[in-house]
Amino acid sequence: MNARKRLLIIYTGGTIGMQQTPEGLAPARDLAADIREMPELGQTFQTHPPVLDTLSYDPLLDSSDMTPGRWVQIAQDILQRYRHYDGFVVLHGTDTLAYTASALSFFLERTDKPVVLTGAQLPFAWPRSDARNNLISALEVAANMPDTMTQVCVVFGPRILRGNRATKVSAKAYDAFDSPRYPHLGAIGIDVEYNRRRRFPVAFGNFGKQGSLPPDDAVALIRLFPGFSATTLRAICDNSNLRGIVLEAYGAGNGPSQNQTFQDTIADAVRRGIVVVVVSQPLDGIVRMSSYAAGSALARAGAISGRDMTTEAALTKLYYLIALGYSAETIARKMKTPIAGEMRR
Repeated sequence: MNARKRLLIIYTGGTIGMQQTPEGLAPARDLAADIREMPELGQTFQTHPPVLDTLSYDPLLDSSDMTPGRWVQIAQDILQRYRHYDGFVVLHGTDTLAYTASALSFFLERTDKPVVLTGAQLPFAWPRSDARNNLISALEVAANMPDTMTQVCVVFGPRILRGNRATKVSAKAYDAFDSPRYPHLGAIGIDVEYNRRRRFPVAFGNFGKQGSLPPDDAVALIRLFPGFSATTLRAICDNSNLRGIVLEAYGAGNGPSQNQTFQDTIADAVRRGIVVVVVSQPLDGIVRMSSYAAGSALARAGAISGRDMTTEAALTKLYYLIALGYSAETIARKMKTPIAGEMRR
């Protein structure tokens, strides 16, 4: 006889539970009762419905208020209850969901239980909301994901995505997330179909190791644009808390090679122990800094390639490694090595 799965729903906030206020949509609903009363639960899990528990945050958050400290809180809430549940579903606002999914993939590093993030483009109680379908799909994946694939993932619309490969691609479509640089883990249609070739890589890291939380401004995200000022870059680098920079460069990892002040500022930051990681601005991009002189200049200055990592994965991985207390040299080395399936080898 199959035992009933136990699943924990962690409700952090987001559009899925928002209500209209005079100022616009705002977090306002505890969804626990709504979830228990969903008729779709019985229709989806006809023979062995899972036992569901809900942990609702107080206060609920709009995901634009998410911080690194909140990533750690979610990870700790999972770890503290880990042995009591077979899987976890995190309800989260869509704006920063990909950051949290990436962060959890590192702070949990190698989970042997599914951790599924989802949310909604419209509130739970609204007509035509995608909330119910996304929640049911997330619960089904959390209960039934194949053992060889268990990991932190995003379930949204018709897609199952590796958490640290996902990024938000639409603010209005129901298929709001994609992983342009990595194949989908599965598809949700009439059936839930898994891409079983996407086995999760065995990690040799530390499950649940979180270290000491650095300041929020230990990592900066800089997006290059025509005319970007080296003065602005230097002002950012002068922050005494700064330990790492994610540099969103053009194309294959190119920057302003003829701006010597810019290059000198990057080199000076690296000499001072600030790790500079270059990622590609295009959705479907990969950094190959040796392809162009404009990328080689960044490499000579000491910046390292983030290869095919998303911005979200690079930033949260950098923050995670800083939290573990590693030296700049060790962080730079580990940023080049996949630890949770976040980049190609």
